[in-house]
Amino acid sequence: MNTIYLSFRSRHGPRRRLCTALLAAALLVALAVQLRAAPERGLGTQAPLSQFRLPTFNSEGHRSMLIESTEAIVGATRIELTNLNLTLFDGTAANTIETILLSPQATAYPEEETINGEGPVRIIRDDVEITGTGWRYEHAQQKVTIAKNTRIQFRAALPDLIR
Repeated sequence: MNTIYLSFRSRHGPRRRLCTALLAAALLVALAVQLRAAPERGLGTQAPLSQFRLPTFNSEGHRSMLIESTEAIVGATRIELTNLNLTLFDGTAANTIETILLSPQATAYPEEETINGEGPVRIIRDDVEITGTGWRYEHAQQKVTIAKNTRIQFRAALPDLIR
């Protein structure tokens, strides 16, 4: 198993409760909108939501993360995502994108603040691009673990790598 630690600049205190509360509130709003829009279809928590977007914000009100997918099925403890686009921001007013994580299938666990997938993943940063299969993202630790077929492509110069 390959473990990749991504470092993020963070000047924020305990965000876990805030992120979880915002995530839960956004899910409830999304479900309420979908239920109100089509009650005749018998839409429940297992019905797919199309063009799913779930932003999270830090304690200063700046965007820290955005989960997007073409389709999402929201369950009691998890969200099944199709065509995941997870964008991680620097958490400042500049709203700078630090990392993008792409995967065709993923499962988000809001209570644990984790997202994982058995299939392929592609992680894009300014200085590196990482691909592999069987992955897990832990938001509290800001850590991505890739189980197999990991490939890392550095875009930055590494002059002292081999000495």
